[in-house]
Amino acid sequence: MVAESLSTIFLLAVIVEVVTNAIKAAFPFVKGGEEKNGSRITAAVVGIILCITTRVGILKNLNIDISLEILDQIITGIIISRGANAVHDLASTLQKKKSN
Repeated sequence: MVAESLSTIFLLAVIVEVVTNAIKAAFPFVKGGEEKNGSRITAAVVGIILCITTRVGILKNLNIDISLEILDQIITGIIISRGANAVHDLASTLQKKKSN
């Protein structure tokens, strides 16, 4: 059950990363300055929307009771939006190694 939850979270993080990059490419102003807050906010919004529409919540998958299902989905969306950053960093690192 935990492995399935983690693989779901990883897959959603990859989807959030791809969608966020597409949004940033289409709307360059989304990137936001040096701190890249625009990218983080965009990823969080995409992650939350994805979790709410797919009804994915990590707490529910880990058998942790929560009275508001949507709160679980919002928390999961925020988690995968931060995971999307990790996926991006990993992909960048692998791409750099491949180039060398």
